[in-house]
Amino acid sequence: MKNILTFVVNEFGTNSYLYIDRASSSTILIDPGGNTQEIVDVITQQKLKLEKIIITHAHYDHIAGIQYFYEKFNVPFVIHKSELSLLFDNTKNLSLFFGSPFNIEEIKKLPIQEVDDKEKFFCGGQEILVLHTPGHTPGSICLYIEEDSKNYLFSGDTLFCGSIGRTDLPLGNMDFLVKSLKKIFSLPQKTTFFPGHGNHCSLESEKEHNPFYPR
Repeated sequence: MKNILTFVVNEFGTNSYLYIDRASSSTILIDPGGNTQEIVDVITQQKLKLEKIIITHAHYDHIAGIQYFYEKFNVPFVIHKSELSLLFDNTKNLSLFFGSPFNIEEIKKLPIQEVDDKEKFFCGGQEILVLHTPGHTPGSICLYIEEDSKNYLFSGDTLFCGSIGRTDLPLGNMDFLVKSLKKIFSLPQKTTFFPGHGNHCSLESEKEHNPFYPR
């Protein structure tokens, strides 16, 4: 069975992911971008153990389902400490702009686990490395996984197939994004990355075809 499941969860084409350690059924959810019953059904039907919910960055299209999934599973949310300023501000996280502002007082009550660059945590027996990749937002993170002979990266909105994240939204910074891209491309080139929108690709192919590859 696949250990990475992809769900397109809203009108923005946001990808939510389940990463599953099949040996233990331990699971993490990456980017709860909508109130997605399909994800709940998969977790329930496959008897998965959801341990954490990871927020690669706190834009509305990636966190719209944050309250929904907490009520379903009561697990902690992992977010970079520099991203809390967006999570707790409806203007910066764009929820006000899209007409669906969060109840910030309720969001602040959620169990939040702050992380920083190069911190590690486990999903079952699988080690997961946090990479701080600011630029699209100040606290954007990627998740890097070395699994047997395969390497995976969940890149949020930092890197896409053929493109990169925007920096014209609140707190975006192109200089920081370029540095983050260099960090990403220092990883093994066979790494498959799973972005916040669109299809998965390899770093190797992006080095050849992405016009924003930092040379």
